[in-house]
Amino acid sequence: MFDFDDGASEREKCFTTVTQLPAFVDPKQIPSKKSPFSTILNHPLTHTVEVILPEAVYTSIQSSLDAKLTKPRYARVFMSPADILDGDFFNTYIKSGNVIMISEGRSGSDIVFTLREGICKIELGKEIYERTGLNGKSIRSGGRKHEKERFLIELNLRLPSMLHGKKGFERIVWAFKNVLNQSLTWLFCDLDPASQDDESKPIKGLHPQLLESAPAQAKLKDVLTPPLQELVSSQMPEAEMQERCVDPYLSRYSVPEFDKNDTVDLVSLKWRGFISSAWTMQLFLTLMSSTAKLTSVEPSSWFVISSSALDRQAVEGRDGFSIAVSPNILSSTTGIDAKAATEAEAETETQDPEASALNTRHAICWEFVGASALHSP
Repeated sequence: MFDFDDGASEREKCFTTVTQLPAFVDPKQIPSKKSPFSTILNHPLTHTVEVILPEAVYTSIQSSLDAKLTKPRYARVFMSPADILDGDFFNTYIKSGNVIMISEGRSGSDIVFTLREGICKIELGKEIYERTGLNGKSIRSGGRKHEKERFLIELNLRLPSMLHGKKGFERIVWAFKNVLNQSLTWLFCDLDPASQDDESKPIKGLHPQLLESAPAQAKLKDVLTPPLQELVSSQMPEAEMQERCVDPYLSRYSVPEFDKNDTVDLVSLKWRGFISSAWTMQLFLTLMSSTAKLTSVEPSSWFVISSSALDRQAVEGRDGFSIAVSPNILSSTTGIDAKAATEAEAETETQDPEASALNTRHAICWEFVGASALHSP
């Protein structure tokens, strides 16, 4: 419609996966190599997570969500990189604990630290990189040809050789104290819920600002959605929520087959903060189990979950994802409850594979990649 010259859009990609979801997922044995579970785990640091679902469905599962789902908790703290290598902090969180951290800064231009699973990544410019004396690799910065070269240093601080007194480790300590010695604002999240309220933990000595993400709720009235019949006939969740009507001067988009579509009231739940993939996975599994138990009173038990990444790379970085999950097709079309659907599945598994396929849920996963440095929050 308009001739906008946007170089960033040329580098953006969207990877789409259509998959069948398992009937049950053990939280201790998540199929981490299968989409959409792999997509969630591949976004370890996020700043926004949103869930959109029909209001009637949310009303039915709200008590279950409140009971099973904890609020994301994290801390904002001021510290220098050398503080990470301090004895108590290093032994408690790096060597044996499970924390995620990210420093202030903009990927592609500033010095940025990230810490996850004991691996510290440092993105920095060539001049400072050469002064550190640490080994790294050249990376693309997303800038023009005249832009200065960028480097990435990866330090596995859980290696047995990473101990005070060892030559290689002391080189890191020297670089952190003499070159990378500026005090920074960090976001810190302890993935061990039992230790978050422990006053004896080393993080307490740094006087952190403790934060908690509460969901912001918004209600969307009379939203047009594609007909459920199309989803049933194709056995795929291609009926993702459509946008509400806007001024035709701004957008020419219209919902397909407008006259055949119904309106539905939707609820949006949005969490903002420093959110781990572990919490996002907990949210996703809770939504799956809660909506799967709904009876025929709520046949349209679909939901969409989306996430926006925080530790974005300057080039080809993961920006986030959206996952649309369909209702149980068998219970939606025949009007039977979850228990009856499970019994029907047991009967049809050995008799009719096509009928058994109806008693499943599907998901479409969109993963967004590229041009993240230009869209960082």
